[in-house]
Amino acid sequence: MLALLAIAALSTLAVQDAATEAPASQPNEVIEASTTPAPPPTDATTLIAQFDAQYAAWGDLIAELAARKARERYLAELLLPVITRPNLDEGASGEILRETRDTIAEVETADTHWALAQLEPERFAAFQLAQPRLANDILRWAERDEAGRGRIVAALEPVVLAGRYDPQAFAEMADTLALSQSRPQIYGTAAVCVDGQREPAPVRAPDNLDARRIALGLGPMADAWAALIAAQGEACEVSPSP
Repeated sequence: MLALLAIAALSTLAVQDAATEAPASQPNEVIEASTTPAPPPTDATTLIAQFDAQYAAWGDLIAELAARKARERYLAELLLPVITRPNLDEGASGEILRETRDTIAEVETADTHWALAQLEPERFAAFQLAQPRLANDILRWAERDEAGRGRIVAALEPVVLAGRYDPQAFAEMADTLALSQSRPQIYGTAAVCVDGQREPAPVRAPDNLDARRIALGLGPMADAWAALIAAQGEACEVSPSP
């Protein structure tokens, strides 16, 4: 133990001496070195600690997701071989579907509500980083409920800002949600037809639009709009009222 302390002390002195002797013209080099990502650990102690931390953080969530997925899969495995039999009585397939519909809907609704409950933004972003495939499974379930779009957008925002989700798809999702709630769009992806001419739908805080787009990973609005007009043209037809 004393030997390890001595080595650590000598290492500290060496670093201090090097910092003292380094010329003042090297601050950028020091900054670059300090921001270089550390290589993945290779020692058993660190890797075991990471294993334990990951299991403690996500083990229960992954087990719950697996159980719910297995239940939905089991229902399909029970039903499909029966209703696809070629020798069923006339009308039997439809009757079976009608009588089992409530059970299937109950299970799917419970799973959808459970998935929506997992979309707390900070925790979901951490889970998506650790388990992106399973995070996508949760999103797919949550998307079955149109009323949950707001929670989905909120949960995805930190993931998009971290560069781990398609920014265009997210921007369109967020803008569609805003317009459906009679609010101005946020990222400028939606267009409307006014007097036969295509133009952007109303935008929230338009002076900050490009800053929001660039933070998300999108290009400036002028470039995106020019590309849209080149692809679809300026002329448009007003959709008839329902």
